[in-house]
Amino acid sequence: MGKGWGGAAAALLTSPFFCFAPRLVHSGSGHRSPTLGSELTFATRTGSRQGVEMHVFRVETHRDLSCWTRVLVQGCHAAAELIKEVTVGCTLAGQGVQLCLHYEDGFTISREEPGGSAILFRYPYERLKMSADDGIRTLYLDFGGPEGELALDLHSCPKPIVFVLHTFLSAKVTRMGLLA
Repeated sequence: MGKGWGGAAAALLTSPFFCFAPRLVHSGSGHRSPTLGSELTFATRTGSRQGVEMHVFRVETHRDLSCWTRVLVQGCHAAAELIKEVTVGCTLAGQGVQLCLHYEDGFTISREEPGGSAILFRYPYERLKMSADDGIRTLYLDFGGPEGELALDLHSCPKPIVFVLHTFLSAKVTRMGLLA
């Protein structure tokens, strides 16, 4: 593939989180109409504890661009299918809970109790009506249920879990054949 893939790019591309939840946000020429010799790039956005990180990569040929973008998207989807679930500790209405995103089953919010865990809410992805975050520490989920909007305090930036959610959804949609 193209030249110029130095140590920083190699380290970024091999970090476990980057391989699981980046989002491809741009690929192609920096111009509306590609011209001969125009620079070919692709950009990714990744949720991190500091917020959203964006990285731009340059490639030499259209073939390189196609290969890198295809491998990036397919690799994220394969990782989602392999990992299957991500669980984070958080606070809901002042009590410590766990939010589990499962690739197949959707959302589970549970609380640890003596002798096991108690499931407070369990919803499949298709029940999610709205999600948002404040970019600081709170994730908002609304499943249209009687409990209304759930405000989960993740104790750190919510972007990593938001990007995991997007990766799971993208992989599921692609698996269903709804996207080429």
